[in-house]
Amino acid sequence: MKKANVAKRAGTRAASGSSREVFRLSQSPSHLLRRAEQFAAELFATSTLQDGVTLRQTVLMAAIAEAEGASQSDLVRITGVDRSTLAEMMARMEGRGLIVRAAAADDGRAKSVRLTAMGRRKLELGLPAIRVVDRALLAAVSGTRRAAFQSILSDISEAADREHVAAEQAERGAKKAPAPAARRKPKASAVKKAGRRKRR
Repeated sequence: MKKANVAKRAGTRAASGSSREVFRLSQSPSHLLRRAEQFAAELFATSTLQDGVTLRQTVLMAAIAEAEGASQSDLVRITGVDRSTLAEMMARMEGRGLIVRAAAADDGRAKSVRLTAMGRRKLELGLPAIRVVDRALLAAVSGTRRAAFQSILSDISEAADREHVAAEQAERGAKKAPAPAARRKPKASAVKKAGRRKRR
């Protein structure tokens, strides 16, 4: 009888263990996207066409060339690079004479970004490496699935754009919201009267 109960409990544990979902990295979209990004970065890093320019810098210069005069906020959205990292990149690139920043014509608080002549030359040297990376990435996908692959990547990119716009709108709304009214300080005469009452 005891043996039967032990066997029953063991069977129950086995059944509950088998029904528990096992997390597999090979089926995780976020992990697979990171692996794909690492693959692209490694392909670019091993290229001899980059002339000292990183993949992110080339992407940023390509975004600036495509949207000449874009603000830094626009470039955060276009490239997907976070604001602080992008600001550091731009400071270094400006120091190297690749870009120039100036007050935007329609908003003096925003910075309009443009490529210099040197920046355009560096971009022309970096673009072949990006094209090599693009071809290598597409070669990893079967020919019949390449169009779907690019379409899915576009869908994810557009979802990221929507999230970015929503976050910016929420931030602007929070800044415009009126601050809570400060508590009124009691008048000096009222404080004096209260003090007299306590002394009595």
